[in-house]
Amino acid sequence: MQVVFLNQFERATGQAEEKAQVFIGELQGVWSAGWRAIQLESSQVEDVWYEGMSWEELLAAFRHGVACKMREGFRPLLDGMLEETSFWERRQAPQLLQCYADMNDAEDITAGLKAWRRAKAVEEKKSAYLIATNRELQLLAVFVPQTLEELEQIPGFGKIKTERYGNDIIELLTGVERNHTFPLNDWVSSAISEAQLSSWLFQIKEEKYGKALATVKEKRSLLNGIRDGRTLEQLEEDLNCPRRKLLERIEHLDEEGYDVLPVVDKELMEITPEESLQIERVSDPTIGRPLSKAFATQSIR
Repeated sequence: MQVVFLNQFERATGQAEEKAQVFIGELQGVWSAGWRAIQLESSQVEDVWYEGMSWEELLAAFRHGVACKMREGFRPLLDGMLEETSFWERRQAPQLLQCYADMNDAEDITAGLKAWRRAKAVEEKKSAYLIATNRELQLLAVFVPQTLEELEQIPGFGKIKTERYGNDIIELLTGVERNHTFPLNDWVSSAISEAQLSSWLFQIKEEKYGKALATVKEKRSLLNGIRDGRTLEQLEEDLNCPRRKLLERIEHLDEEGYDVLPVVDKELMEITPEESLQIERVSDPTIGRPLSKAFATQSIR
């Protein structure tokens, strides 16, 4: 194997110091990435995170693996592997507030806010996250703003959202006990240590890259299913994916240039003459494309 990237990691545990390496290697077109412990000047591969021919999947697995190790306390000799901003920029107010909120439990208050959000979403006929995200509700529950001026200090609550929902939120939180003061920036920064912020940031990255890795794996499974001649119904069952979402994924693959004709051909073979006539009458200019024509049957069946 030819090593194309190598970085050393260290972690202090009591009096001892653990050392390890992360690597990316290539052998005859096959990529691999993993974690190698260093013991007594000898190396032994402990964990192979990825082995295959997809560079996209390799990067996703590599980033997720590195984030997990950094959350466990390992730090790289060559720093900045997962950093999109410098550390001083990471101590900006919104991230500090989110970190503090995630470190504190306010489940009972959050439950009440979620009930209000559900009712408001039904009333306005919109998705709940457009009213307020889960993270925004957590911030409200932990910091408990009790005036509109205090509410505007919570990330996500600008002028428009405060004007629209501020009075409801203040009414819900009025009288809720809190043991801190506003403005929040006066004390939150000193309440969070560098180690706490670092651990929280790596947890966020671990979750982010974990989702990215899952997406890449799902993409590979879908492509393999299409190449193996699976039908839409079989793919839906294999991937445990709703039909509409599955169609969106396949159309996205088509836009990226992947060959999705096997599943398209199977769908076209199932179209009856009556369905074909209905499709031709549709005014959508894309309906002439084989992919669009095949998937249009889903809306008329």
